[in-house]
Amino acid sequence: MKTQEEKIITSLLSGRTAKKYEGRQVVTMGGKVYILPYDDKKSKDVLNKLISKHPKATPTITFVPKHGTYILILNR
Repeated sequence: MKTQEEKIITSLLSGRTAKKYEGRQVVTMGGKVYILPYDDKKSKDVLNKLISKHPKATPTITFVPKHGTYILILNR
């Protein structure tokens, strides 16, 4: 059975996501999705705040591709 975080990530990567997430890095934590800023320092601050807010949760950071974008995966 999938966890809530896995369901959220599957939904984000399925191509049926909200436009506001497309082409952005997001973090899922505590059953919610948070958009990370483009600036690395600000992203670090956001991530630290989320970790202090949800101390027992593990953050999952992923990139949500824009609709129609293909991602090449090589298996060896």
